[in-house]
Amino acid sequence: LIKHRASDTDIHSIAPKTPSDVIKKPDASGKSTNTLEVRTNATQTDFVINGTVVQTFPKSGPMNVVEGIAGIRINHQLEVHIDGFALTKGK
Repeated sequence: LIKHRASDTDIHSIAPKTPSDVIKKPDASGKSTNTLEVRTNATQTDFVINGTVVQTFPKSGPMNVVEGIAGIRINHQLEVHIDGFALTKGK
């Protein structure tokens, strides 16, 4: 699920909730680790899970904005640990 949030009330969907085989499922203890990335360049934005591109969008509309606030929103009833949250400028 990918959404664009321009304000508290201006929120719209970019891509629907979509299952993917690259997402590691919880083990017997109920835990799993997945690496999420968003990569952007002059022409497109890629959404990457565990090193595999799962969605690509052209650089237009809401996907054309590459400067601003970055954050993570986690749904309720989940226990989540965020490690290594970083923004880096590509070459």
